[in-house]
Amino acid sequence: MNNPEKNRMRKKVISLFNYWKNVTRPTKYNVVSLPGESFEFEAHALDKVKSDENMLLFMYEKSREIFDSWKDSVEETMSGFYINQSLPSSSAFACLPTFAWYDFCGNPTPKRMEVISGDMGSQSVFIVTFANKFRRPASLSGNLLKLGTEVFLKNKLNKMSLLFSEQYKCKAKGMPMIMMAFTNSKSLASVWDKLGAKTQPKKREPSICLQVIKMLDKGISDKVIKAKFRLRKMQLAGYKRVRTIRKNLQKRIDSKRKI
Repeated sequence: MNNPEKNRMRKKVISLFNYWKNVTRPTKYNVVSLPGESFEFEAHALDKVKSDENMLLFMYEKSREIFDSWKDSVEETMSGFYINQSLPSSSAFACLPTFAWYDFCGNPTPKRMEVISGDMGSQSVFIVTFANKFRRPASLSGNLLKLGTEVFLKNKLNKMSLLFSEQYKCKAKGMPMIMMAFTNSKSLASVWDKLGAKTQPKKREPSICLQVIKMLDKGISDKVIKAKFRLRKMQLAGYKRVRTIRKNLQKRIDSKRKI
């Protein structure tokens, strides 16, 4: 089934792969993926291998049914390892520069979080895709539910630079999704930041103060707010004072309108 949003995100991964190769210029490297039933990214990676390069392509598929239906076609047309098992820890590829796309699509369960590690080879890229609305939250860790997928992963992969975090909807099912890309290549992070500054419209993000006030109005706990924005106790107290002042000012305005 054609999925425009998924196709758009796949093209974003392909674009990042091109920048990664052009900036870091790896000669021997890994590409790791979870292709499902679309091998567009993997075919692109194979097409971009230069004569003086050695790429090791690892494609994982847990479902025996899907694996069996694609096995012959993959072996005939693609040069790589098509493996019928779950993805290993990203640290398993620490010996070489690696471009890994862990396209889980489902919930960020503890088992999946176990295979996510920032201990990768130098000049690597790590991309993860998860559902961002949880059907069975009981299966998730308490910290993840409190912080949300984005903040949790930023903390988990704090050895790497965040290239982008994009939320979107899988139009086929309407499921909210999140894709995040990280790198330990300073040169790639710099190039990607400059590219974003040139091509992305500037958005005026709400200040931390306004974001904190909004969360306080929703009844979110101090502990969660401090963890999300990495605030000290006194900083949060300051934002609370601003919130009180704003509320009192609004009451005065409202009372004058009634006169």
